[in-house]
Amino acid sequence: MLDKANHFVLHHRLIVIIATVVLAGAGAYAWKILPIDAFPDVTNVQVMILTEAPGLAPVDVEQQISFPLELAMQGLPDVRQIRSLSKAALSQVVVVFEDHVDTYFSRQLVFERLQSAREALPEWAEPEMGPISTGLGEIYQYTLESPERSPMELRTIQDWLIAPQLRALPGVNEVNSFGGFVRQYHVLVEPNRLLKYGVTLQDVLEALKKNNANAGGNFIVKGWEQAYVRSLGLIETISDIENIVLEAEDGTPVYLKDVAVVKAGPETRQGAVTRDGKGEAVAGMVIMLKGENSKFVVDQVKKTIPNVQAGLPRDVKILPFYDRTALIQACIRTVSDALLQGGVLVVIVLFLFLGNLRASAIVALSLPLTALVAFVLMGLQGVTANLMSLGGLAIAIGMIVDASIVVSENIARHLNEKAGTEASQVKIALEAVQEVARPVLFAILIIVIVFLPLFTLEQMEGKMFRPLALTMCFAMLGSLAVSFTIVPVLCSLFLRGQREAGDNAIVRFFKRGYLPLLSLALRRPWMTLVAAACVLGASLLLVPFVGTEFLPALDEGAIAVNVVRLPSASLEGSIAVGTEMERRLLEKFPEVETVVTKTGRAEISEDPMGPEQSDLFIMLRPRKEWGTGRDKGELTAAILEELSGIPGLRFSFSQPIALRVNELISGIKSDLAVKVFGPDLEILRENANRMAAAIGGLEGAEDVKVEQIAGFAQVEVVVDRRAIARHKINVSDINEVVETAVGGKVATTVVDGQMRFAVLVRFPEEKRGDLSSIDRILVPSPEGPHVPLGQLATIREVEAPAQISRENGMRRVVAECNVRGRDMGSFVGEVRAAIGPIVENLPSGYFVDFGGQFENQQRAMQRLAVVVPVSILLIFLMLFSAFDSMRSALLVLLNLPFALVGGILAIFLAKINLSVSSVVGFIALFGIAVENGTVLVAFFNQLRDQGMDALEAVKKGCELRFRPLLMTALTTLLGLTPLLIASGSGSEIQRPLAAVVLGGLVSSMLLTLIVLPVLYSIVESRR
Repeated sequence: MLDKANHFVLHHRLIVIIATVVLAGAGAYAWKILPIDAFPDVTNVQVMILTEAPGLAPVDVEQQISFPLELAMQGLPDVRQIRSLSKAALSQVVVVFEDHVDTYFSRQLVFERLQSAREALPEWAEPEMGPISTGLGEIYQYTLESPERSPMELRTIQDWLIAPQLRALPGVNEVNSFGGFVRQYHVLVEPNRLLKYGVTLQDVLEALKKNNANAGGNFIVKGWEQAYVRSLGLIETISDIENIVLEAEDGTPVYLKDVAVVKAGPETRQGAVTRDGKGEAVAGMVIMLKGENSKFVVDQVKKTIPNVQAGLPRDVKILPFYDRTALIQACIRTVSDALLQGGVLVVIVLFLFLGNLRASAIVALSLPLTALVAFVLMGLQGVTANLMSLGGLAIAIGMIVDASIVVSENIARHLNEKAGTEASQVKIALEAVQEVARPVLFAILIIVIVFLPLFTLEQMEGKMFRPLALTMCFAMLGSLAVSFTIVPVLCSLFLRGQREAGDNAIVRFFKRGYLPLLSLALRRPWMTLVAAACVLGASLLLVPFVGTEFLPALDEGAIAVNVVRLPSASLEGSIAVGTEMERRLLEKFPEVETVVTKTGRAEISEDPMGPEQSDLFIMLRPRKEWGTGRDKGELTAAILEELSGIPGLRFSFSQPIALRVNELISGIKSDLAVKVFGPDLEILRENANRMAAAIGGLEGAEDVKVEQIAGFAQVEVVVDRRAIARHKINVSDINEVVETAVGGKVATTVVDGQMRFAVLVRFPEEKRGDLSSIDRILVPSPEGPHVPLGQLATIREVEAPAQISRENGMRRVVAECNVRGRDMGSFVGEVRAAIGPIVENLPSGYFVDFGGQFENQQRAMQRLAVVVPVSILLIFLMLFSAFDSMRSALLVLLNLPFALVGGILAIFLAKINLSVSSVVGFIALFGIAVENGTVLVAFFNQLRDQGMDALEAVKKGCELRFRPLLMTALTTLLGLTPLLIASGSGSEIQRPLAAVVLGGLVSSMLLTLIVLPVLYSIVESRR
């Protein structure tokens, strides 16, 4: 079959050339339309349910909303986790599905359950599903600034002029508004005037509802025409509200303005934004629909922004502070530079070692052709161009010429040997290709097959490395196609045999060192094997000293700091602290370009922080502009030292995307979380605090904190049932008064063109702002006289839970920390030992689990412990199929332990932790190490079949195959070198993989050229 294919290719060269040109055009087009992003989207499949609960405390939110919703979601198919967070006035329930579940199907399942769950919820509760977005969804963020306008005016412009235009763009799922004040109409009712006119709060609410509507009267017919009838009663102005009639006696109306002051005012807010130390700002966050092309969507937004800006008042400016394009460009630049530099180094090696300009050019041509084939396959499989997928191509850059090197070198050698004979170029080329076709085919297929088990990786690690594995497979298959089609054709057309041709000076130089060493090894085979075994054993002794982690941190070019204050902190105080932090950072650190602080929660509360929490986004200048000599780690330490001068704050450092992804995936914003589960919040809090104290004393523990669940000030109105019974007042009457008079209640909505503004009814601040004022609020009684609330209930201020977190049906409290300066694996080992006594003494019904990045690491390493042996088994099966010999297959397989030697030594010397990235490097290394061994042993067998004895076949085979083996090793080594020394965004995750492959390739090459021939001679001489 393979021989027929080679025969067709070399006897229909014009067809092959035309097909190559067409394929190259298709590849160029595929690259042009390929979706581009910074990283693969690792967010799990989840549906977020958000429920506003105005005025409710966290305990009430949990009991009335979160817990019933959790119960309703239980039993859904393919659900991995259900967790909830109950805070003041908000419930967030997150339903996490298995990765194979379709996003829209999962939302349909949740939507159906929500309909039945409404029966268990309060009548006013309206649970809504969050946007169809991911941790990478916030692609463009900006603030509005104006020297003349108030935060309320800016927020109105954001909500009703800017957001609708951006929301209409393709690929945009939502535009989230944050900061400023949402405009409302406030009806501030004077309680004394209610008494004077005998009107109740309920009367005011009912009057507002009944006096704000239009109605249709169908139409009337006038001869040959008809006219529609319309009753106009919508509120348009404050005057319309003021002149609503509440009641009338003896023809004298009581207007709303007689009992209340009506004015425009702000909605009670839960969050604010400040920027660059200048005070409050209004922010907009463009959220991309899941699965869309982020570069395309960002480009659309950036094209639209000038048009939006042109329609705004002249004093209002849209100032972006986060643009995903910058990160995308940085990551793509990292891998594209590595691709370009690696390609140049590979081409240099080809020219130096082949010593044939035409042959070198032909092999070099296989680089772009293979890349174009990979782009076509990526487009067909829906793989985006990102750090990992293009990183796979960069890693493969030195390998994709291996097959072309072997084929072209063998054709050139045959042409030289048969120069002057009557054999045609095509016939010689065909014989040369057929000689190496089978080992080359199996060598490439082994590299492809060794990556197949990576597709079994789950969750975050699966989403991260699947694009890399796919692209590498595509590149290797493309290299195979190119080496068996256009390369033989071009060689047959442009290469000429030279009788006197031989090795060039560079190859002769290396051979002068290699061949005597090989002879020495063959004369003392057992000494050679013992030395190799000692080297292997020594490298394995280094393994316990290698640290472990999940994945290296990716540099996003920005810093995100989660700042936590006391639970009782007010929004105004947090705004002042945020402004002070921004001012200090901009004054002290020239590396900082802009600083934005988001305090509390936005309109769409995907990250439901309270007023006591802020996210500080520090956008950095390009690294070349820093000029301070600090790296990012040193800058982070300096920032922490500076901010620590502000009392009462706790900090947790991360990066914008990492912070968002971690919070979405697990609800944890730190590297490591110790989750304490149980029913009683006080017991959970006490034990979590003890664990945090134990963790804080360990080396590497940074930003240690416990989830704040206590310290929330709450005013309780405890109804005296005997007292209300005497006055024939119901609990609902008390609740209605407290809800409306103190909290405020929306009665109706004013329509102003395209805008909508709520009308809120409540008492003035001075009538509800303290306990004594609340005590004096009058409650209507059916008996006649109004009764002060203080006579019907006990009013007291208590400390209550600030938030309640639940996971899989149980309450939890988290002690969390970041890990810096050491590996995660050994740190967690010390954590287990430190908290062991605390865990042993937990009451019955309480238990501990670990979360955060460590949870990902444990899951990934458990899966890799199965994947790596499966990869080795697949390699063995392919080798056995290629050689049809157990002996030859095992000989080649011996490359693997010696490949480990260099890989382990490389990460040990470079102080790189063993992570998912480095383990994937070992898997890639296994395939590469086996490739050269396969080609060499296949040639030994071929020479044996020609009648040579084992020793003669080894010497002859090593001499003839030395140049292609050395070239394939050097091209792979030099192709990976740029990834090893790269320093741009995203290079952190590629470096461990490149280091393992580089180190392992050096040691496996020594085995292939020295130890493998010795083993072959020993084994085969006994046949």
